[in-house]
Amino acid sequence: MTAETATQGRLFGPRKLNLRIAPDVTGLNVSTLLFGSFFGIAMMSFVNACQPYLFTEVLGIPLEEQGAVAGDLTFWAEVTVILCIGLIGAASDKVGRKPIWVGAFLVFAIGYVLYPMAETIGQLTAFRVFFALGLAANTAMLPSVANDYATDASRGKIISVCFTLNGLGFILLLTPLRLLLPFFTEMTDGDPVETARLWIWTAATVCLFVSAGLLFGLKSGVPGQLEKREPMLSTLKIGLAAAKKARVALAYFAAIVARGDLAVLSTFFVLWLTQEAMAGGMTIGEASGYAIKFYILIQVFALCWLPVMGYIVDKFDRVAALAFAMFMAGLGYFSLYALNDPLGPLMYVSAVLIGMGEMSANLASLTLIGSVAPEKGRGAVIGLFSLFGAVGILLIAKLGRTMTGVYGNIAPFMIIAGANVVVLVLAVGVYLGTRGKTATGPA
Repeated sequence: MTAETATQGRLFGPRKLNLRIAPDVTGLNVSTLLFGSFFGIAMMSFVNACQPYLFTEVLGIPLEEQGAVAGDLTFWAEVTVILCIGLIGAASDKVGRKPIWVGAFLVFAIGYVLYPMAETIGQLTAFRVFFALGLAANTAMLPSVANDYATDASRGKIISVCFTLNGLGFILLLTPLRLLLPFFTEMTDGDPVETARLWIWTAATVCLFVSAGLLFGLKSGVPGQLEKREPMLSTLKIGLAAAKKARVALAYFAAIVARGDLAVLSTFFVLWLTQEAMAGGMTIGEASGYAIKFYILIQVFALCWLPVMGYIVDKFDRVAALAFAMFMAGLGYFSLYALNDPLGPLMYVSAVLIGMGEMSANLASLTLIGSVAPEKGRGAVIGLFSLFGAVGILLIAKLGRTMTGVYGNIAPFMIIAGANVVVLVLAVGVYLGTRGKTATGPA
């Protein structure tokens, strides 16, 4: 293997895209990465999509209590992620990415089998905590594998492709899964327990299929393998020690805000826009449809923006790209505050800005951590990056609930907009202090 080949890697896919992968990675390996990307977000998200039916039809939870129950389930799931995702990342440096990612979808499958069998809220909580183990593993492994397989020159573009497949999978998988509910309702003559089991066990079957595909196609072995392997705790310390470099520390902090961007959308956006629409004279059904329409549009705009942002993060300094991304995200959320009429045409402008900003923040932060993480401890570093992201979700959920009661439903968007500005300022400072230095240098 020549030095040039080792540095530039091999071409994958259409030559026009110029996607370059590591020399020891095969086309099957990368195709399997893309396969896992397509199913990953959808299979993590369906657990939330199926809960309203379980709450109402199976467990009989009153409508006024369902929000609190859903919040508790999310809280304990995120606590689980925070507690174990760093260890999962470190473990993947010891045993390899394949067994961890294969195991993630096995946990999803078992979790989906158990979920509709819950008879109490306590049991449902226990099953959700178990499911969160798979969520932590999948969250850590997808970016780890993507960064393992990509050369630095194509890192942003390959991660962009993975993000695109995340979004497409979300739409193309969750839509038919939701449409299966009336089919199973008719099949079981309206029996809610049997309907729930057949419906949710369909998702379990899909997860088993994905697990088998990952087992077949992912690259075996330990990344950056050394002749002498250190204990796992020592590997985990690599992730903590890496934060001594300014660019790694910035990426960790950016993860908090970037995941907060996603959380504020999923938790507060539909609620805010629904209430604004009702205040404008719409019925609850019309208002909900209006809010969901814009939530979907934000995801569409985010997907359309992906190729552009992928080019930016590969063309320019990764910290400069992060600064730009945080500017876009902050602008998008501040635009909601500036709207005089959320029912008017300017709401489309805000949706475009939010979609661009949300995707920019997540892609730029993930690409940055991939470029500065050391090969030997990449799993540990990205695992901690994901942990900080989970912390961001908890923080925005807690602060958002608190501040909403004081300043109204617009408050969570102002909090996350301000947080994006803070990271923007930090990114500019880090860029000025570290430009021209390599990822392995003193920065």
